Amino acid sequence: MSALPPLALTTSVVRSSDQVSGDLDGKVVLLSIENGEYYNMNEVGSRIWALIEQPMTVAALVDRLLGEFEVERATCEREALAFLDQLQRDKLLRVVPSA
Repeated sequence: MSALPPLALTTSVVRSSDQVSGDLDGKVVLLSIENGEYYNMNEVGSRIWALIEQPMTVAALVDRLLGEFEVERATCEREALAFLDQLQRDKLLRVVPSA
């Protein structure tokens, strides 16, 4: 298995189409079609999931989160990148090639 490229603030990402997701009491639950695993997300993860329905850079995502949650920029960047990295490893996120 090849290593996944590291995500950066300039990376554009979007949800994978190989999943089915829905809202349960304001939080996202989803099923990966590829691996058959269920996932549930907390409030911030659910918001990230909603935002990456359309392609966006990690930097733009962080800017949106900073406007909605009380968090320091460095913490938001670090935690958003870690969450997106996990989504990528679980094949729930695609990197959008640069134009």
